[in-house]
Amino acid sequence: MNQAPRLRYYISGHGLGHASRSCRIISALASHHPAIRCDVVSDAAPWFLADNLPPGVPVASRTLDIGVRQVDSLVMCPEATIEACRQLQSQAPGLIAAEADGLLRDGVALVITDVAALPCAAAAIAGIPAVILSNFTWDWIYAEYLDTYPELAAIIDWQRACYRQASLALRLPFHGPMPVDKVIDLPMVARHSTIPAATLKSCLGLTDEQRLALLSFGGFGLQTAPLHDLAQLPDWVFLAEPALADGHPQLRPLPSGIAYPDLVNAADAVITKPGYGIVAECLAHQTPVIYTSRGNFREQALLVAGLQRYGRAVAIGNEQLRRGDFKEALERLLVLPQPAEALAANGAEVAADHLAGLLI
Repeated sequence: MNQAPRLRYYISGHGLGHASRSCRIISALASHHPAIRCDVVSDAAPWFLADNLPPGVPVASRTLDIGVRQVDSLVMCPEATIEACRQLQSQAPGLIAAEADGLLRDGVALVITDVAALPCAAAAIAGIPAVILSNFTWDWIYAEYLDTYPELAAIIDWQRACYRQASLALRLPFHGPMPVDKVIDLPMVARHSTIPAATLKSCLGLTDEQRLALLSFGGFGLQTAPLHDLAQLPDWVFLAEPALADGHPQLRPLPSGIAYPDLVNAADAVITKPGYGIVAECLAHQTPVIYTSRGNFREQALLVAGLQRYGRAVAIGNEQLRRGDFKEALERLLVLPQPAEALAANGAEVAADHLAGLLI
């Protein structure tokens, strides 16, 4: 009897956006192609993977990419990123060999990466195909810093050489260039709400006169954000991660037992920095967004362009956000017209079908 085909999904631990969309695709695989076995390698937050992966998907925690080191959601640390990348590069031969051995030992037939480069090299050694599934690769992100940090050139060349050993890129919207020749574009991948907005607002005890805002900084948090000016908005209820909400008179911690996409769907506004996961979920639910710059992160311009084209969005400065000075931005946001264009959000199902086609 033939064994069920098996794929290994490598998920970056940078923030939560990579894990969010990857878990959504893995869920679509489990639902639409149950014969395919999938396991995960990731150093993303274990609680997030446990909450969002289908039951029974094995997870191994290993660090195979660095992403960008950050102080919090808004402040990048290029020097720390470079040092961490150098350490990873020095360890890469052993890491790649170990991954290749594991792929062969476990009978893996297909590697997916979002978006570490090393698994592409490991798959090549093991003689199996690798697929990049992302809207960018780290070599492209790091190239933004080259003028200031020319020492990144060697790291970029090394990572690009690894990525080029992939056979295919399944490219998500809001994308940079891919380092492989064969590219297939996907619709947007987003988690979807299953609870009507009015039902959730009732569960939260909101009156008809109250509006709901969601502060979304879950990947890296906010280190210093007093948010004192929220007192100017007594008709708004603000939800935030527990670490941010703790002790703040105007903030409620995220309610337990409610899926994050349900909160996004119910919110009258999401206040955030441009990250793939939250941008995709806001666009999928037509939830308006107040956003602030996340520093020098190359993906940001693509996500902002997507918000402006397909959603309703207003920009504010970092310090204005940290003060909680949202009154004028919220007033502007709520009178913006609905966009003329919409972006399809069934990318998880489309991606799952593509991956299944490579295996079956």
